[in-house]
Amino acid sequence: MQPSTPKNPIAGTIVPTAHKSRDAVAAGLLFALSNITISALQPVITRYAALRIDPLLFCASSVMIAAGCAAMMLASTGELGLLLDLRYLPRLVAISMAGTVATTLALIYGLIKVDAVGGVILLESEPVYSLILATAFLKERPSGRQLLATATILAAIGYVFGAGRAFRPLYAALLILITPLFWQSAHVLSLKVMPPLTPRVITGARYVYAAVALLVILLGLEHSSLAMLAVPGVLLPVAFTGAFVYFVGSFTWYGAISRLSLAWTTALVIPAVPVVSLVFAMIFLGERPAAHELAGIAAAVIGMLALVLGSDARRNVVPPATFD
Repeated sequence: MQPSTPKNPIAGTIVPTAHKSRDAVAAGLLFALSNITISALQPVITRYAALRIDPLLFCASSVMIAAGCAAMMLASTGELGLLLDLRYLPRLVAISMAGTVATTLALIYGLIKVDAVGGVILLESEPVYSLILATAFLKERPSGRQLLATATILAAIGYVFGAGRAFRPLYAALLILITPLFWQSAHVLSLKVMPPLTPRVITGARYVYAAVALLVILLGLEHSSLAMLAVPGVLLPVAFTGAFVYFVGSFTWYGAISRLSLAWTTALVIPAVPVVSLVFAMIFLGERPAAHELAGIAAAVIGMLALVLGSDARRNVVPPATFD
């Protein structure tokens, strides 16, 4: 007997499962490639804002703009009510607190002291967190190549740490270093509800709930800084960060990891991000990486590429145990 194949719900035609799988991988790859450029902008524009704008104002106002974009998107698709669905509410709030509130605050307060080049190097730890969390919670099995590549990434970060002052002061470097842990924790939480929830709903939840939390913090601690939003030099980077870097960046990321392995997607995106970020940092901030920083970035990129080459983009899930 031939195995059954699913029907295309739109055209009503038969779609082979293998073809459907290839289409999902292709779409996920397109989302991932789009996310590379957007992710490369984040440490650069955050460093720019950290030196010119009140950090709390920048975080709260950018996230509020992203929340507005997400709410309009969900309203147009009829999914806005899912943000209040009690079945998913606790997880959606947790995703927002970890993936947006914690990361935006940790990153900008770290980048007040650490330059964008140093920040990019520290953010290269993300595949390490991804591999650990995907193995522990998503049952994705790491290969020997992945473990070796992870050790290479850590060695590269340690080399830069020991060779210069790029990661000083230490508390600021640690804030940036833990930022990817919050990102990846939110991604793991998200994958548990995708499906039934779509990447649109996860993106909306991340910013709507974070906007409320950050606005409360801003009004309680720095409400006088709201007047700065009338300055064009403040409003423009805030609007660009909220609408493009946060909203579009999150949407493309969740579009990728809903179709591809979390560890594989992270390892595909992250190697390209430091290279593009360096270009942006040199163009927009006038920063120049030192020789040891370039060496560390090169070694980390090699390690991350090793995570991608020869591995399967699809989620590799350990099958559940069966009992005879």
